[in-house]
Amino acid sequence: MPWDAFSMARLALGAAVLLYAVRSDVLTRRVTDACWWLFLGAGIFILEAQLVFEGEDPLYLLSPFYIAVFFLTLWFEGEVLGDHVKTKDSLAVAGLLNAAAITIYLIQVLKGAEIDDLAGLRHLQLLSIPVMMLVAYGLYRTQLLSGGADAKAFLSLAVLVPFYPAPQFDILGIPTVFLIICPFVLAVFFSAAFFTLLNPLGLVIYNISRGDTGRLMFFAYRLPLGEARTKKFIWLSESIEGGKRLNHYFRFRDQTGKWKRTQLDMLREAGEKKVWVQPQIPFMVQLAAGFIFTYLFGNIILFGIIKLFSGV
Repeated sequence: MPWDAFSMARLALGAAVLLYAVRSDVLTRRVTDACWWLFLGAGIFILEAQLVFEGEDPLYLLSPFYIAVFFLTLWFEGEVLGDHVKTKDSLAVAGLLNAAAITIYLIQVLKGAEIDDLAGLRHLQLLSIPVMMLVAYGLYRTQLLSGGADAKAFLSLAVLVPFYPAPQFDILGIPTVFLIICPFVLAVFFSAAFFTLLNPLGLVIYNISRGDTGRLMFFAYRLPLGEARTKKFIWLSESIEGGKRLNHYFRFRDQTGKWKRTQLDMLREAGEKKVWVQPQIPFMVQLAAGFIFTYLFGNIILFGIIKLFSGV
């Protein structure tokens, strides 16, 4: 099914901003909040235009307003009405507004819209936006999303792409009900998490092409000691402690700059000219890939896994 102008606009903006965020994150490990504010503003504008163009019920035309309030509530953790307003009052206002929105959605859906009906599907997906925002906030607060930029991307993508775009390559024939079970933004993050599992494959191919083999070839690559001393955003995957050589596969957070310099000196004294290092690949890389992939193929990875193990 060909995309409409709204789907193409969301893809173009989402891909462009996420690719910019990838470049910034790779080079500096920082992503400006302007990216996510752009997602919010553009997402609300496109959503309102789409609702008007498709002749939605007037009550639904208020949806972007409710979404903006909920977004700001979570972004500022309650301080949406200004610095001079108590947090509990801000939360109360935001809570009432969103409760009203959800009530309106439920009334409209219960009035007769079916999941297989375009309007009914759209209404249910609108209902998922505040839910996905809460999921993003919960993942960040529980450290399951360790980066603030990752959590903000999750939060704002829920606004930018509230409706599943028709996949251009629907290989498995994903059923409509699956779009409700797993909203688009959740599918994007699941795809991104799956892509992180491909990092070892990419590293082993890279190492074999260079003739570097060993136990660490799935987790790291080799660098000259001089480069390892100056290169940013890498972890040392080998060290000498207590006179013994150790390999490090995970848990690098305790590696300080001083520890790194000491270890490189010890490895040089041991006669090493190269050292295994693990690249610090920002999750934003997989997130951008997951966004584009899911836009093109739909939630094919999660549905494919379920279909494989369920035998459906």
